[in-house]
Amino acid sequence: MLKNEFFTINGKENGEGQVIYHVVLNPDHAIFKGHFPGNPISPGVCNIGMIKACVEEEVGSSLFIANLKQCKFSHLITPNENKELDIVLKLEDSDNTVKISASIVKGEIKFMDLKAEAQKEQKA
Repeated sequence: MLKNEFFTINGKENGEGQVIYHVVLNPDHAIFKGHFPGNPISPGVCNIGMIKACVEEEVGSSLFIANLKQCKFSHLITPNENKELDIVLKLEDSDNTVKISASIVKGEIKFMDLKAEAQKEQKA
């Protein structure tokens, strides 16, 4: 829902025990017109959604976040000043569950940290 509308994935890098997704926000998306007019910021739920979409891309499965252990917002994400972001993922992927440790960053600025467990969608 958010991917390719609210943001796009512009590439990824595999590193030591982590993967980094390079994303670009769409500053013209309707969400920014309402949150907040004249001073747009990315809603926290959308930040979590971007992380979830990148994890789904990485593991190749739809996910349900079953346990949100930590969610810390450190800086506001503004689409005009912070259009390009990196989503840093450290994942423990098993048959049905993915343990997620993620951050949204731009250079030295960390916008948020998230630790969660997600369940993979069971295919019928």
